[in-house]
Amino acid sequence: MNQFKKWALWIATVVIIAIGGYQVWSNSAGVVSKDLITIGFIGPLTGENAAIGEGIKNAIALSAKDVDVRVIYEDDQFDSKKGIAAYQKLRTMDKVDAIINTTPTVIDTITPLLQADPIVVIQIAEPELSGDDTIFQIMPSGASLYARLGEMAREDYASFAFVHQEGAAFEKAKNYFKKTYENPSVKFNEYRIDDSKDYRTVIAKMKRDGVIAYTVIATPSVGVQFIKQVKEQGVGSVLVCNADMEVTISEYLKVLPQGVFEGCKSAMFADRMADSFKVAYKNAYGVDAGFATDYGFDAVRIIKNTYDTDNETWVNVLKHLLFDGASGRIQFDDLGVRVPEIEEHVFKDGVFVKR
Repeated sequence: MNQFKKWALWIATVVIIAIGGYQVWSNSAGVVSKDLITIGFIGPLTGENAAIGEGIKNAIALSAKDVDVRVIYEDDQFDSKKGIAAYQKLRTMDKVDAIINTTPTVIDTITPLLQADPIVVIQIAEPELSGDDTIFQIMPSGASLYARLGEMAREDYASFAFVHQEGAAFEKAKNYFKKTYENPSVKFNEYRIDDSKDYRTVIAKMKRDGVIAYTVIATPSVGVQFIKQVKEQGVGSVLVCNADMEVTISEYLKVLPQGVFEGCKSAMFADRMADSFKVAYKNAYGVDAGFATDYGFDAVRIIKNTYDTDNETWVNVLKHLLFDGASGRIQFDDLGVRVPEIEEHVFKDGVFVKR
């Protein structure tokens, strides 16, 4: 990714936005803005992911209301080819000032174009790669949850197995876990599984290797069968849950008894969606605010209240952002990825709760 020219900071810049009453305080010096800002939104508004895209679109519209922001909505149908066409239209025809993007494959596709012609992009879903550029990821990296899980496991278990399906996302999660778990006093084991639904060979290896505890990251149908067969084969390894299991626990509980997960530990992002945002969204649309809607709301407010006509100055402001919004506190790390707020959870009486 483009290595943006680093500015020598001689004036500290802090932008704080409080969701309560939607008030804004800013001490950013010398920011030059214009009255009407045009934002382009790219996301799935039709197709199987339309419910998520429409929810984010609604939140963006709610946030843009009465704040001199015009939003142009483009449907990528969760498809990178349609997404890049939407991006080119927004840049060449609509001349937008900034873009809010959702689909990970779209941001990965347009990144080379941003290297040649930078524009600020607030990215909602996690892309494959992150770098020092003009893309700011408002959703924290899911890999950070596995780094925390590795720390938790290192404290409790001298031997651990990370069981996962093939795929870049699973490999990334494993690598983050391994980095924080491994040290000379513990033993790390890795086992890859497929969707064959017969895991006797892998489970026998776990038993032979003396695995004390394990976690499995896979689609729910695969994860369910693996855990079920571990129990059936009498392996005493302790199950440690993870964020992916926590999000899809209802699918696991359709097959496995609740007791399988009782006491199972996990690491998950703290739920910081503001009550005031929930009320405002419900009043506006008659339904509850769904997944990532708070990210869409905050993206508009960040753009509106940090905008600068000089792109490099604007990027510098965003790099030193401190933002309290609908989705909680937002700060970006050196790669423009949101610094996560993570909680340790445990499964108790049918639900995951804070430890």
